Amino acid sequence: MTIIEAIKKILGLHPAGLGFVSIYNEIIKNNLYQFGAADPQSIVRSKLRQHCIGIDFPSASPTKHFYSDGEKGKAAKYFIWDGKSKPTANPELEKNDSLPEEVIDSCHREHLMQVKNQMMDFIYNSDFGFFEKLVIKLLQKMGYGWDSNKSGFHTGGPNDRGIDGVIYLDQLGLDKVYIQAKRYKKDSPVTPSEIQKFIGAMNTKGASKGVFITSSSFTAIALEEAKLAQSMKVVLIDSEKLSELLINNHIGVNVSQIYETYSIDTDSFNDGR
Repeated sequence: MTIIEAIKKILGLHPAGLGFVSIYNEIIKNNLYQFGAADPQSIVRSKLRQHCIGIDFPSASPTKHFYSDGEKGKAAKYFIWDGKSKPTANPELEKNDSLPEEVIDSCHREHLMQVKNQMMDFIYNSDFGFFEKLVIKLLQKMGYGWDSNKSGFHTGGPNDRGIDGVIYLDQLGLDKVYIQAKRYKKDSPVTPSEIQKFIGAMNTKGASKGVFITSSSFTAIALEEAKLAQSMKVVLIDSEKLSELLINNHIGVNVSQIYETYSIDTDSFNDGR
């Protein structure tokens, strides 16, 4: 019997729920599992949270068996989840009972948000030409273009006719991606008329692929306008997606530290019997 099976058996006998200490005591009392760890109660708690619905972090299991009332520490009760209902719990209380890897994941998300905000602040204070060249560099880093250095061209300027850049997907330029970049403040969303102008510019070029990138956002009607484009694909990238892509492709950021988290590889402790 595994630890999870032992926990499920105990909670099945106690539908009113139990705390992790009581679950551990019941497992020992019923001789359901032999623990070898120095702190076996923490093992039970860890397994409960890894398999709890509504609790997700990198080392959490995708298979959920339990849910919690959200209370803190030893006061928290755990129950068998029926696989259908959506138990509700106080998120603040849940946060107080987090495992170390949950805290790391939460702090990392907060860190990313701060980096994104700082990154967008630099972009807001840059000039238009810099922003246009930045997004071309990003698309090339993402794998668009036949060559990461030679396939992208900045065309933005006073007479750009609605196209700020172009990426050649092949050496002969038979297939291209056209780019429009708008460095707007976050409270100045892109309007549908600007999407229409970009689509018109692409039509003039006989283009079938376009990317409209902004440092702000798109109005709901602008989003719909892009979907209605005929005989072409227009992809819209707002500030949130832009900052995410810049970080993921290591443009404008340096990796300062890497923290590894671990989960047990049970196969390594299996002698094959």
